[in-house]
Amino acid sequence: MNLRELEDLLIEDWTWRKKEISNLILIAESSGEEVVLKSIILLLYSHWEGYIKKSSRIYLKYICVNDCIISDLTDNFKAVALKGVTKVVVSSSQTLTLENEIAYIKKFSKIDAHKLNTHIAIDLENEKDSSIIDTNQNLNPAIFKNILNVIGLNYKTAYEAKEIYIQEQLLANRNSIGHGNKKLASDDDFSLEINKIKKLRDVIVSIVENVRDEIIEYCSNEYYLKENQAALPAFLEQKEIELVNAFNEIETRYTDA
Repeated sequence: MNLRELEDLLIEDWTWRKKEISNLILIAESSGEEVVLKSIILLLYSHWEGYIKKSSRIYLKYICVNDCIISDLTDNFKAVALKGVTKVVVSSSQTLTLENEIAYIKKFSKIDAHKLNTHIAIDLENEKDSSIIDTNQNLNPAIFKNILNVIGLNYKTAYEAKEIYIQEQLLANRNSIGHGNKKLASDDDFSLEINKIKKLRDVIVSIVENVRDEIIEYCSNEYYLKENQAALPAFLEQKEIELVNAFNEIETRYTDA
């Protein structure tokens, strides 16, 4: 996988998801049916979780196929490489043999000299694989933050500012609808109005596209390498500003609506 292929995968996978959300909103705007409005929340959550997981795995796959040495990578990738080996040790904790533990110590001592792809395998076609990137089928802000930590991306202050909003308006309502409840979880402050749902859509889209663009830039500038960390703060500051501006524009758009 080269850089162009990575970009194509990330863009194509988001394009069809974004189109589905937009199409359903158009249906809701013309019909006004409550069931369609509820469906938007379910679909929006589905693509929020699906894309964050898929894009993270594409990023890891890119680093693996480019034969990166673990010692050259930022520390999060060493943790990823050790994860699979650690599971073997934990699973053998009740046995009378130390074979797995000894093997783990040997691998740990030599891991820096290995390529990342010798310790993890990413099958992009296996959508059920949660061995490295696990959303727990409930991508709340805490799990989102953890996934970014796993792949070495920055969890921005702008994300933190939207944690309660995402938890209450997307996660809680998705769970309420998914469990067959008639009323929304946040029924007091989030009625089923198309503008409120469109605002929620715009917030999630802004976050997702920020992550997508950041992954592309990390690969383009090789920010996953330790030797390039000095150039990273300026880039992250710019991405933070872009996201804050996007959120401010959304607030203005729906306040004036």
